[in-house]
Amino acid sequence: MSFLDTLRQGTDSTTTRVLIGMVGVAFIVGIGGSDGNGKSQLYAVVNGQAVTKSEFDQVMRQATRQSGRNLSDSERNDLASDVLERMIAQEVLLSQASSLHVGVAAEEVARILRSQVAFQKDGKFDDASYQHWLREQGQSAERFEDNIRRSLLTNKIRDLAASGVTVTERDVRAAWIGRAMEFDLEYVRIPRTAFLDQVPVSGDEVAAYVTANAATIKTQYDAAFEQSYNLPKRYTLSVIVFRTDLPGVDKEAKRKQADEVAALAANGGDFAELAALWSEDITSASGGNLGQRAPAQLDPVLVTAADAAGVGKVSPAMETGRGYEIVKVSAIDEARVVALEEAQKTIAESMVRDSRVGDVQRAFATKVIAAWTTTHVVPRDLTEPAKLAVEQTGPFSLDALEIPVLGAQPALRKSLETASIGDVFPLALENKGTMYAVSLISKAEPEEADFQAEKSGVRAGLLAAKQEDFYQRWEAALVAEASVERNVNFKSNESTPAE
Repeated sequence: MSFLDTLRQGTDSTTTRVLIGMVGVAFIVGIGGSDGNGKSQLYAVVNGQAVTKSEFDQVMRQATRQSGRNLSDSERNDLASDVLERMIAQEVLLSQASSLHVGVAAEEVARILRSQVAFQKDGKFDDASYQHWLREQGQSAERFEDNIRRSLLTNKIRDLAASGVTVTERDVRAAWIGRAMEFDLEYVRIPRTAFLDQVPVSGDEVAAYVTANAATIKTQYDAAFEQSYNLPKRYTLSVIVFRTDLPGVDKEAKRKQADEVAALAANGGDFAELAALWSEDITSASGGNLGQRAPAQLDPVLVTAADAAGVGKVSPAMETGRGYEIVKVSAIDEARVVALEEAQKTIAESMVRDSRVGDVQRAFATKVIAAWTTTHVVPRDLTEPAKLAVEQTGPFSLDALEIPVLGAQPALRKSLETASIGDVFPLALENKGTMYAVSLISKAEPEEADFQAEKSGVRAGLLAAKQEDFYQRWEAALVAEASVERNVNFKSNESTPAE
């Protein structure tokens, strides 16, 4: 009895309407067999079985449609190559199924067809609806049903391969602990930039580096040209600010106050002391010092006042958007371009320091770890002079892909389960160029009762992950061992006929 006969006989019984997974009609596509169009149509040959252009086109159209968007040429090429590899893998799996005498019965194919809503009428399989769908798709029943059989075979061989995978109680417990146990770490952040100035570099070393690395230095110079070497006009200024943009301020009183302080500064008063006493700007603590600024970084009124006053002079009080401001001009540097010949020694010195700073950084981290391990407290006498931050990761579990801030750190993760609160990790950790000294400050142990309640779910998830991993490796090994001739007349960027 054919599977279609079986199907038709079973349409009156609801007990035969078996759903096998989430197999949709649109997902089942032809991916095997020869179309008889000759060698020019071959895209691959797998264990003697042809993968043809017409078969590839069918799968490629489906994959493109499933992407849900228009693909760029590069994305389409990648997808085409991936589709061909998937087709090759399926042919290898079907060959394996044949070797293991795994088959698909007619009733199994019938169950798939009965489960498709597109082939049903009043909740039952309807042959007329089925035939209508086949005509719309331009497929024969024989070809479509064979594709279902091939898909089922692929699933069977996949399940068979994964059936031998097991997980032990120890595996389950380890996975559960990784999820249930929480840790919190305290760490000292030790960045490279904090130690660059401590790297010793001699003039002879810089000169030798310039000679040996001229091209590299030129590349660095070109990359940083606009930011560092094409210099705009720059002003080195200090300011005293009297705010008038705040609610309830007597603007006239502020103006008079500003004029009086400006007169004191212009007649030899200590500008930094006046700023500390009178300025209502955040810079008052540093004597009003703004540092070096380009015109675009300043209020235009200040730029005009600085140019009018000149270097070493103090401007009168001027009204700006914030209030009244007095400016002292320490320097004005005209716009200029720093030539490569002038910049190359500085670039070389910076590159030499950067290549060596890791050793200085690591030596300091080791010193911090040693002191921390001995005293069981962060060695502030080391961290504070270097202005290093002391922070915490916050709670995390070991099933997280990365530890907050620190990254993956497999050695640290391995040690945490047996570590005690207060333990300092003996090695300096590194993530993206920054080093860390780390101590465990919190460890939440899970309860055995929780494990017993949750272990069945953990086991199921762990088993599924291990089965998938095993299957992927097994499939890759089969493909590697198979007789596969790839890319016979195949071009990933060849257009696929429209649907």
